[in-house]
Amino acid sequence: MLRKLRRKIYRKIRFQTWYRKCNHYHRKHRQIDQIISKYKSPEELQDKAYVRRLKRDMTHCLMKYGAYYDEYFQFGFEGKDEEYRSSFITEGIRMSFYPRMNDPKNTNMLENKYLTYKKFKDFFKRDMLCIRKDKEATEEALQQLSAFVSEHETYIVKPIYAAFGKGVHMDSIKNYASVEEAFQEYTRTGAVIEELIEQGQEMAVIHPQSVNTLRIPTAVIRGENGESEVRLFNPTLRVGQHESVIDNFSAGGISALIDPETGVIFTDGEDKKCHYYEKHPDTGVRFKGFQIPHWEEVLSMVKQAAMMVPGNHYCGWDLAYTAQRGWCMVEANCTAQMGGMQMVTKTGRRQELEDLIAKM
Repeated sequence: MLRKLRRKIYRKIRFQTWYRKCNHYHRKHRQIDQIISKYKSPEELQDKAYVRRLKRDMTHCLMKYGAYYDEYFQFGFEGKDEEYRSSFITEGIRMSFYPRMNDPKNTNMLENKYLTYKKFKDFFKRDMLCIRKDKEATEEALQQLSAFVSEHETYIVKPIYAAFGKGVHMDSIKNYASVEEAFQEYTRTGAVIEELIEQGQEMAVIHPQSVNTLRIPTAVIRGENGESEVRLFNPTLRVGQHESVIDNFSAGGISALIDPETGVIFTDGEDKKCHYYEKHPDTGVRFKGFQIPHWEEVLSMVKQAAMMVPGNHYCGWDLAYTAQRGWCMVEANCTAQMGGMQMVTKTGRRQELEDLIAKM
């Protein structure tokens, strides 16, 4: 009962900037030295007066601009003026934009991975099964899981509600003594299990170990003739590193910006530790100038999807390129992060988003 009440309260306040700023301060202030050490050299850390000034400025930027401590460095806030800092959509203020763009009744459908799958099944182009938390192991439920694993011995497991790639992992029915044991494991927290995406060579060439995806944010606005039209809002490529099967930017991946008109990457890559890459560190593939394959198919899919949820004007669509089925949807994000699109070029996108909202 208490957990349900806490969840209900959280869903109401999570869009409030005061909550996000104070919550981050509460969770991270004791870790501020550790965070600074990720971005500053040992020599800089020896200057205690400098570190004290840095901490004060980081806290100031959190409370005034909503910049989380890592964002302070990722967006290059140090030494910058108010005009520069206020131009960014920081994590502290990001969520406040979504109630202005999207009908709240759509939020659960787009955050629940299985409900999203059912809505956009034709775009997913693969099998998926939902096993809810504490679900009873009925004969029908066990038969559904048995049928799935007989077709897909190895598969991806995701939490039903999750973000930043947390909890996503590859699994196999071979890891369990029986289908019943696997079912019981998945019902502990609830899970969505998905058919593996067999990545096409055109995208695997960048990094074959991970399924490399596109994050395509769309904004549904009123066109000049009053008709609804779909605009792309700073699409990005996301690729993994080393042996990681996850491309997610928050899980160590690399991001680069894509020209929405041509589908050509026009920046170098960057990870969340502020490391820049002209080429992928594992494969040597150059980011700038790389042509995303079959870009017209990407545009067609996201523009169709964006118009399928009335009252929802903004969404971030994750797409992957498959060997046999072309582009497919990985998931939808109605509260998609906006860090990657700003971080790579150190360009604030707040006014650009405000201009789109004015036309929604």
